[in-house]
Amino acid sequence: MTERNIFRGVNSIKFNQRFKEDKDCLEYLSEIKWLSGYNCKRCNNDKFGKGKNIHNRRCTKCRYDESPTAGTMFEKLKFSILIAFHIVFKISTKKKGMSSLELSNEFELRQMTCWAFKQKLQQVMKSSLKSPLTGVIHVDEFVIGGPEEGKKGRSKGLKKLIVLAVEILEDGVGRAYAEAIEHSSAIELGAFLTKYVSSEAEVVSDKWKGYTPLKRSLKI
Repeated sequence: MTERNIFRGVNSIKFNQRFKEDKDCLEYLSEIKWLSGYNCKRCNNDKFGKGKNIHNRRCTKCRYDESPTAGTMFEKLKFSILIAFHIVFKISTKKKGMSSLELSNEFELRQMTCWAFKQKLQQVMKSSLKSPLTGVIHVDEFVIGGPEEGKKGRSKGLKKLIVLAVEILEDGVGRAYAEAIEHSSAIELGAFLTKYVSSEAEVVSDKWKGYTPLKRSLKI
């Protein structure tokens, strides 16, 4: 699978209507995997016939039988692919994500199984930086932190400054990128926006002076 969020713009009702059984998931993967045509992974032949399973494709030349899950994060799953789709949907649509323990409790799987699959998912979702955010982008900075052991209140040493950029869609939000920065200066904010946001995007920010010098190169 590519880095894109395959459930972008899908709410829970639409998701549950679309994916009811394992075969629905395999059909969806098949459509995405061979969207641009079929080429055998072993001999590059572009002709295929029916495979072992209904959604597989068998090369007419070398007879290699390929599953829609082969070469994807769903390959060699130890549990139902329908559950795997639900896990991907939960993690990619919940603002705070889900821990492996939460996933274990909800889907009745071993925590280590959930942890391993979540690690694989996070690797797949890691950006290649080839698809910058486009359209209307809201950007903001905020501070996060937590209590330091042995000290009362919030510890300054544990606080971090985060900058966040989010695509605003007609039906909600799209992709988002966030990074920890040292200072909310034009240099660091500019480096972040250049890295993740298209130069053609319309950037909406607060009135912080760090964005002022960036108006010459970005639509702010």
